[in-house]
Amino acid sequence: MLDKIKWFWKYYRNYPWVLAILLLLTPIQAALQTTIPRLIGFTIDFLKTGELPEHWLAIGLADLGREYGLGTTEAFGCGFIILALFSHALYVSFQSTRAWMNLRLEWHFRQDAFDRITVKGPDFFNRFRTGDLVTRMTDDVAEKLSWFACSGIFRLYEALLAVTFILIMMVSIDPVLTLWTAGPLPILVVIFFISASALEKRYDWLQKKISNFNDTIEACFSGVRVVKAYVRESAQMKKVNSAAKDRRQAEIAAVKITTIIDSLYEYIWQFGIVIVLLIGGYGVLHSELSIGDLAAFIYYVMWLVFPMFDIGHFLVKSRQSAVSINRLLELENVPPMVTDNDAVKGKTIVGNLSLKNVSFAFDGSDRQILSDISMEIEAGQTVAIVGRVGSGKSWLVNLIPRLVDPTNGTITLDDRDLRQFPLEDLRRNVGFVPQEPVLFSDTIRNNILIGREGISSDLIDWAIEVSQFGEDLQDLPKGLETSIGTRGVTISGGQKQRLGLARALVGKPKVLILDDCTSALDSNTEAALWDRLQEVMPEMTAILITHRPDTLEHADNIFVFDEGQVAEVGTHSALVAREGLYARIYKRFQLEEAVN
Repeated sequence: MLDKIKWFWKYYRNYPWVLAILLLLTPIQAALQTTIPRLIGFTIDFLKTGELPEHWLAIGLADLGREYGLGTTEAFGCGFIILALFSHALYVSFQSTRAWMNLRLEWHFRQDAFDRITVKGPDFFNRFRTGDLVTRMTDDVAEKLSWFACSGIFRLYEALLAVTFILIMMVSIDPVLTLWTAGPLPILVVIFFISASALEKRYDWLQKKISNFNDTIEACFSGVRVVKAYVRESAQMKKVNSAAKDRRQAEIAAVKITTIIDSLYEYIWQFGIVIVLLIGGYGVLHSELSIGDLAAFIYYVMWLVFPMFDIGHFLVKSRQSAVSINRLLELENVPPMVTDNDAVKGKTIVGNLSLKNVSFAFDGSDRQILSDISMEIEAGQTVAIVGRVGSGKSWLVNLIPRLVDPTNGTITLDDRDLRQFPLEDLRRNVGFVPQEPVLFSDTIRNNILIGREGISSDLIDWAIEVSQFGEDLQDLPKGLETSIGTRGVTISGGQKQRLGLARALVGKPKVLILDDCTSALDSNTEAALWDRLQEVMPEMTAILITHRPDTLEHADNIFVFDEGQVAEVGTHSALVAREGLYARIYKRFQLEEAVN
């Protein structure tokens, strides 16, 4: 429970004025509200007997009324109206404050979770599926936490104050009758402790089923082309149907136990009204209790139902919210593979790269993806990395923009360890085009810029021209403002790759990394692209993962990878003459190109 309080407090401490309003106005409103039934009781007794009740509130209102020329009944009536209006105004005030705070906290919860997720490494996204993450940031935040975070907590505060003030009023009327009426309270406490574990298990099960359902839907939509190509619509429908059925069963199970708990809290307290009618009625008949006091007492018992329901509702929702907080904490507790530092921006980056004894493996894994890699790349050089599938080429280039960090060894840029660069500064100077370009459901212009400012139209045009995307752009209906749909669904694979290349080039990086980014291009377009790239590459340090023979022949240096290690290093001609691994790979590349 303490970790949940700390989790909430880190958001609340930024809004001290909201806390002050809610903490101060709620008890004032509760005190005024609980005074009203007492005034009703005084009025009934005065109208029946014509005598002023011996109570400080009744005497004070009567004296105040006489000062303004009002009779006792009129004074009670005016007091009732003024208290009711003032109480309602306060209630509206802190209700609107709570509603505003609910929405504000919901925004903070979601934004904070998103910010934390974006700094996680590949291990995180292997562990948590997309649908599960979406569920945690939508259903867990909006449906389970948003209301509870402020309204739920302060409704409990309001309910506890109301119960306290009501019991004080009831005790002032008849302590013995109050004791009888408060009998159900221990039963309610026992019910909560018995049900708490069952509630948490049901809600945890429900959230997992919702995550599974969303993940199934996301996978189906993302792979809809494959589903249609293999005529697997019926199989996918069955899969979604099964996930929906599981979610429905979990929802029903959660609603059942919630309804049972809520009903127990609501209806057990109704016995208090029966007790008041029996014992209080007996007291009135034997002149031990006035009719006005009995009426006030009945009001108070009926009013207790609502705060007791709020308390029960809070206890149920607290278990539900605890599950959602645990699910968000689970995301927070996964450490990022790469951490930023407070280093200030250094001098202008030139592009000299050096890797010394670099190794990489995932935590807890015995498999070394990269082992003892050493490389020297001078600024302005174009180097190629070749090797069989799974030899570690892509993981090596992931290290340079610090998408992951090496587990051993050091990587320096201009004789400065990469960890000493602020991530924003480092990545601004590295252009990275992965094997599968990631595009967003937005316009072509925004996919090239991805939020970067200060990039001129001339620079965009240059990047498009170098990436050979200009002709395709002319055929699109709105040019740069054409929306390309989810993941670029409206453009071809080759267009996606060239758009990804334009995105990398437009930032004028000092280091350009191309990870086999021309695999979807036809031979003519690919040849034109590489010819144009070779013209601009001398301006930057270029690292290419490629199988194109012409490009390999023009590379300043070639690193041949095999099972996570550098097997051979040298120029194209030297490596071919050696007749080793590179020569065999190069011949295979030539054969593939000849066939295509």
